[in-house]
Amino acid sequence: ILRGQYAHNHEIAGAKPPAGGFEKFRRLGLERSTVATWLKARGYATGFVGKYLNGYLRTTHVPPGWDRWYGFNGGGYHDFTLNENGRNVSYRGTSSYQTDVLGRKALGFVRWAARRDRPFFLHLSPWAPHGPAEPAPRHARLFARTPLPRPPSFDERDVSDKPRWVRDNPRLGREEVREMGRLYRNRLRTLRAVDELVGRLVAALRESGQLENTYIFFTSDNGFHMGHHRLPEGKWTAYEEDIRVPLLVRGPGVPEGRVLPHLVLNNDLAPTFGRLGGARVPGYVDGRSLVLLLRRDPPSRRSWRSAFLVEAASHGESGRPGLVAVRTRGHLYVEYESGERELYDLRRDPHQLRNLAPRLDGESARKLRSRLAKLSGCAEEECRTLENRKPVWPEVR
Repeated sequence: ILRGQYAHNHEIAGAKPPAGGFEKFRRLGLERSTVATWLKARGYATGFVGKYLNGYLRTTHVPPGWDRWYGFNGGGYHDFTLNENGRNVSYRGTSSYQTDVLGRKALGFVRWAARRDRPFFLHLSPWAPHGPAEPAPRHARLFARTPLPRPPSFDERDVSDKPRWVRDNPRLGREEVREMGRLYRNRLRTLRAVDELVGRLVAALRESGQLENTYIFFTSDNGFHMGHHRLPEGKWTAYEEDIRVPLLVRGPGVPEGRVLPHLVLNNDLAPTFGRLGGARVPGYVDGRSLVLLLRRDPPSRRSWRSAFLVEAASHGESGRPGLVAVRTRGHLYVEYESGERELYDLRRDPHQLRNLAPRLDGESARKLRSRLAKLSGCAEEECRTLENRKPVWPEVR
């Protein structure tokens, strides 16, 4: 999101050292060139509110490029610290629910930037619904009867075709499912405060006269699984529940209510913001601008990317080995450091119940491995070229 790169290029492949985290991002010098520095150089007022990188805790460091900085610096929903422009400020008490405080900082930035009559860029990243998912008191009784979703992959009966790290999980117990339901409802409750924050932000933009001149992108950094394939709650797989996120855009010239089928990634956001702001986007960027998709006559899906890369370092808590995967319009192919593989036909098997990798013929397997290997080492324009190549449709015996 900050630099428009795949993980193998920015080298932040996990939440903690040595794979990733805030200190590694800073040590590598990656903060010196981000969407914030690009837009600031173009004359934009820039503001950051909310969660930065994992490991950004108990520090007064303010990254380059940000005029106003309110970085979440540790704590929870009701007792936490913000780094406010280089000074740590603690919040406690009933009037200091984290999402509400972040909302006040965001609204203050919008009003400040509007008074200065400057174009502005705001990166707002609430912690909610991150665990422990504690709702605001006013929302504590909502969704009391909302059930935990149980798609066909929930507590999957037969995982004999899955990798060992999945097979090692027993069927879900009654108490485990009950706890998942409680967490699910609390996640919904914490998101109600985010809904209110978005409403207040839109109202502030309208009051400042900037709403019709502003693009709003609403998305998330990851999906979330809860009982899918027998897995406890988390976000560290290549399965659809984890890699798919919402993306809604409102702004000048964006057709209302339209849904597009194009494959877009989080590394597309930085070049999109740069392009919209007239900034110079560095050559190291792997993603692509989404500006053409925001118009009334977007390019066809066939002329857009047909595949993208998924990559992650090993996850010790789950036992999941490091992975790389290629997701096409209709398939997901995964290779683990353990040597195990997965392949799913998402059109026939959207819940990923039938692993086809053991049944791949030799030529199809070679083509998939080749495409994955090339994407895993791509950079810059090469990534976009490889993503656009004709899809590989595996033949399964």
